[in-house]
Amino acid sequence: MTKTVFVNGSPVTADFLNSINNPVFDGQDFDGHCPLITNSDLSSAAGQIKPEWEAFRDTLKVIATSGLTIGYTGGAVRLQDGSFVAINPGNLVLADNSISYVYINESGVIVQSTTYPLRALMLAQIFTVSGNISGSIIDLRPRYQVQPLFNAVKIFGGSGDEGNYSLSGTDTLSQGEYFFKSFTINAGAVLTIDKLAYIRVSGDVAINGTINIATATAGGGSFATTLPSGNLGGNSGAGPGAGIGNLTNGSAYSYLLAPHGSGGASGFVSISPGGNATIAAGGRGGGGLIIDCGGKITINGTITALGGNAGAGVLNSGSANISGGGGGSGGLILLRSLRQVVVSATAVLSVKGGNGSNGIVGNGAGGHGGGGGVVGIVSPSINTSGSTILLNGGTMGTTSGDGSTGGGAGGSFGGLGGLFPSIAAQSGQLILRQFLPIG
Repeated sequence: MTKTVFVNGSPVTADFLNSINNPVFDGQDFDGHCPLITNSDLSSAAGQIKPEWEAFRDTLKVIATSGLTIGYTGGAVRLQDGSFVAINPGNLVLADNSISYVYINESGVIVQSTTYPLRALMLAQIFTVSGNISGSIIDLRPRYQVQPLFNAVKIFGGSGDEGNYSLSGTDTLSQGEYFFKSFTINAGAVLTIDKLAYIRVSGDVAINGTINIATATAGGGSFATTLPSGNLGGNSGAGPGAGIGNLTNGSAYSYLLAPHGSGGASGFVSISPGGNATIAAGGRGGGGLIIDCGGKITINGTITALGGNAGAGVLNSGSANISGGGGGSGGLILLRSLRQVVVSATAVLSVKGGNGSNGIVGNGAGGHGGGGGVVGIVSPSINTSGSTILLNGGTMGTTSGDGSTGGGAGGSFGGLGGLFPSIAAQSGQLILRQFLPIG
């Protein structure tokens, strides 16, 4: 229906009044429909909608000028520390025959790189061929793109507020959780992790030296006794997969349940009247290291999260049957990166279980080995070609006599610990998981 044409005596209907009360600017020839609004209809005076919108639209815009040169407009940005930086218009020269990214870096400076940055406010992506820009500039300003990379860095890499970590000598990390921009262990350097560490790195990780992770959970306790008894001991280790006595080795479990290994059970003693003996302690469960990295992880050195070896029993006086303690399970090495994990041919990752100790006198059986731990690598790109990844369970100790006094069970984690009479400890787990790249 076209617009109403009024003449003398034409009634004014409710539909007509409702239409003109709710105008639509679409150029249609109906009641309440008005001509389209174009740029020429809008005022260019300062403070009006048109200039305000154009200023917003063109803030920090990247444009082609000539050859490999681009220009950009000015604007203001807020940096990570909360400060604001005013950026003046300027120009950059791009690399030829490449994909270049133009962005605002952490210092508030517009720069370009052929590598996609991790910590940046993205502005544009540009292709160059034979001295010229090829095709259209791809606008990457946040209002034009959905970019999950920066939130993902918060999850994987954290804020980097503790700066760059670079070790050339020796050091111990004992505070549990860290937030670095980059993390480097140089060749010859040795870093000790006190039981557990969760290291978030917003940039790259390079391990060219050694990281040793100390054991985390207790093995079954050792004590001296003079009580005549059949098989006194077999104290449980600590952890979800702890060895208990000589017939229970706990269960293998996910690192999400506990990011460390479990302890082995202590050995047993059976003493003659008037004798004195010390029960063999169970080995401690391996510790854990988690590295979450926004950039690339490169391992050329060694990382160990070994289960503890069981302690030795002692005959202090008289005669006795003294069996060995069970070894602790290996620990956790978990490497997660948003970009890539490379474990080179010179690298060693070891989560071996601890060894059981020997049965030393009488008919004491050897203690059983702890199960291997867990090595986990999670990234869009994983390369472990030629590397050495050790997941072995620990070995059983030697047996004295007929071994009727059973040795302590090994702790479990990635693999089950060993059991009486001669069930060997299992190897641990290597978990490799790849996901779609972000950003």
